[in-house]
Amino acid sequence: MSLTGVAALIAAVSFAVLAWAGVYLAVRFTRVLGDAATLVRETRADQQALFARANDAVDRASAQLSKTEAATAAVAELGDSMTELAGQASALAAIGRSVAGAVVGGPLGRAAAVAYGVRHAVGLRRGTAARRGALSGEIVNGELPPAASPPPQRTGARR
Repeated sequence: MSLTGVAALIAAVSFAVLAWAGVYLAVRFTRVLGDAATLVRETRADQQALFARANDAVDRASAQLSKTEAATAAVAELGDSMTELAGQASALAAIGRSVAGAVVGGPLGRAAAVAYGVRHAVGLRRGTAARRGALSGEIVNGELPPAASPPPQRTGARR
């Protein structure tokens, strides 16, 4: 074998090794591409399910917002009604104050005050008003009322 024959043999073996490596890499690459395609298909199916769930959530949120708008409108109407009611209550309170002032400060109120004073004075003269009107613990005519008498003292060494 000549030097050219040896070089041709080395070139042929090198070409065969490179061809075998290329075929091996091509087979591996097709497997990787197949796995990637499968992953893309699964991801696409998951995306469609996710988009369907997101659309359902948006629909539910829209329904809740429409209910909230109705409730907000009702609350606004209630606020207006409460403002009107407060104005009417203020007007009634003013009328009540003026009527009460007329009754208490007028002739009827003065007559009631005189009647109370006369009744109280007559009760004091008879001595019944002092006993009837005494508060618990108040001294009347130098004595405590029976309900406010101090409790009896204990005698004994117990403490």
